[in-house]
Amino acid sequence: MKCRIKTQRKRSLKASYTIEAALLLPVFLFAIMKGLLLGIDCYQEVCASTAYEELLEEIRPAEQIWKLQLAQKGVDWIYEHTISEKPEE
Repeated sequence: MKCRIKTQRKRSLKASYTIEAALLLPVFLFAIMKGLLLGIDCYQEVCASTAYEELLEEIRPAEQIWKLQLAQKGVDWIYEHTISEKPEE
């Protein structure tokens, strides 16, 4: 009788490992897949933001404004230092 109980206990332990693995394996796979999907989402957000940043670098509105102001100052300076052709009477 004692031999049968020991063999039954050994079989139940092996089966319990199988059941635990069957329950835990999907949890681990789900966690791994969730991490991968999170990484893919972050990658897509970074790609979108860098594309928008590249677009802003191509436009360069600050440089256009500085050039426009510099040209305006240059025109004002030229008008200040020119002799008008109108008589001052």
